[in-house]
Formats: sequence, structure tokens, C-alpha cells
Amino acid sequence: MNRKWILAGSGLLLLGLVGVAMVTAEPEGAQGPVFIAGDKPVSEDQVRQKLQSDGWSNVQIVRDGQYFEAMGSKDGQATRVAVNAQTGRLRAADDEDED
Repeated sequence: MNRKWILAGSGLLLLGLVGVAMVTAEPEGAQGPVFIAGDKPVSEDQVRQKLQSDGWSNVQIVRDGQYFEAMGSKDGQATRVAVNAQTGRLRAADDEDED
């Protein structure tokens, strides 16, 4: 009898974990292009250094939720990008209106 309860509890736990994984996983293709390789958390300094090495000047960075919003000049043009602080990827095009 105890074995049945243990198996039933294990099955329910497994189903719960699969459900949580499905809800929290990003849809395929929802991630933006790689900006800083590694798919791991990045710092404001890493974002600044990458932008400057890519030819940006007058770089200003502010934190906006899970993103670093970077503004600056490149090739004489005012430019803006958003970098995911958790993955180092640029914001996906369909992620623009996220709060």
C-alpha cells in the first residue's frame, strides 16, 4: 500500500515539475541574437565594454527590469539597444512591449 502512495506521489511531483518547466520556458525563437556569448548573466560593465569595442561612444546604460538599455553613438548615429542581463542576448523583436 505504501509503495502505491510513493509511486503516485512521485508521478504527481514529476507532472508538476514538467508543468512548471513548460510555463517558464521561453518559446522557441523568442530569444534575440547573441550579443555577449555564453547565455549567462552579464554585468553593466561587460555591456559597456562590448559596445565600446564595437565602436560605440558616449555610452549610457540604465537597468530596465531584466534588460540593460544602452544608448550611445555609432558611426555618427544615435543608437539604442536592449541587452538581456540574464543571457547576454539582444531583446527579441517581439519582446519590445514587455514591461
